[in-house]
Amino acid sequence: MQSRNPQKQQHPPMNPKLSKYFDKSKLTKLGEIVAFKGTKGDVVLRLDNPNYDINSQEPVLVETDGYLVPFFVQEDSVFYAKNGDISLRFDTIQSNEDADKVVRKPVYVSNDDLVVDEDEDDEYNDFKYANYDVFDQNDVLLGKIVDIDDIPGNPLIIIHNAFGEEILVPLNGAEVLAENDTIRTIKLSIPDGLLDINR
Repeated sequence: MQSRNPQKQQHPPMNPKLSKYFDKSKLTKLGEIVAFKGTKGDVVLRLDNPNYDINSQEPVLVETDGYLVPFFVQEDSVFYAKNGDISLRFDTIQSNEDADKVVRKPVYVSNDDLVVDEDEDDEYNDFKYANYDVFDQNDVLLGKIVDIDDIPGNPLIIIHNAFGEEILVPLNGAEVLAENDTIRTIKLSIPDGLLDINR
């Protein structure tokens, strides 16, 4: 006769060699897939930190519907755009239909496998608002700060918006209205005409 209170099934413990790929405390967020391109399922990865790079020998984890799904990057598919984005192809994604399923999804990598290019511009790394999301005085999201151009007398912050476009904002004319270091956001008052440099 079956027991009315069957014991809850116990799942076997995760292999310690695999746990580093699924324990978020052991992961670093590389960035986010912002688009697919071409016709073979290539995607565009926007990095959270311009110093990060891809290690095609180890998997990255794409968070989809609350699950971390591992993908390997095809080494010969990696292309570095001038704006800092990385175009790449995952080994199991062969079509734009499949690629579209990972667009707007965050990408993580094991802390052990994180590649950091220490030769990047130290000036940007020391910039207080590096990698902050920028809002204007009307609470409109302009994009993420990805670099600075230290032009003597007129330094510029370089922002990438959601469409991959570059926006230049002269620091001398913008006023910081608010900042949140916890969620890495900054609100700027941008006078009319200050962004005409982008036209």
